[in-house]
Amino acid sequence: MNKQFKFLLFFSLFLITSCAPPPGGDSSFLSSVGPFLPFGLIIILFYFLIIRPQNKQQKQRELMLKNLKQSDKILTNGGIIGKIIEIKEEDIILLEISKGVHINVKREFINSLLIEDKKNK
Repeated sequence: MNKQFKFLLFFSLFLITSCAPPPGGDSSFLSSVGPFLPFGLIIILFYFLIIRPQNKQQKQRELMLKNLKQSDKILTNGGIIGKIIEIKEEDIILLEISKGVHINVKREFINSLLIEDKKNK
């Protein structure tokens, strides 16, 4: 589990255990926890709908950037489409954007890997 989820879980458990039972009423567990159940459900819902997919997408992007190789066609964040000529350093890539035109691009500014359709060639 990641740190955010652990913090949210701990915080919700802290709220549940620290609330006092209503005065003069039934002091059952459900009556003291009941008002905080929707809050806990919203936290769980946010984790599964927002945090978890974002972490998965970030891991896929890191894997894509790590597995770049020569002759891959890529799209940069600036909208430049080019072919990888050389991976100079760990984070610098030499792109050919036109015949004889080469530029250096940092690895983290690569947006996506373009898949060429073999049928069109």
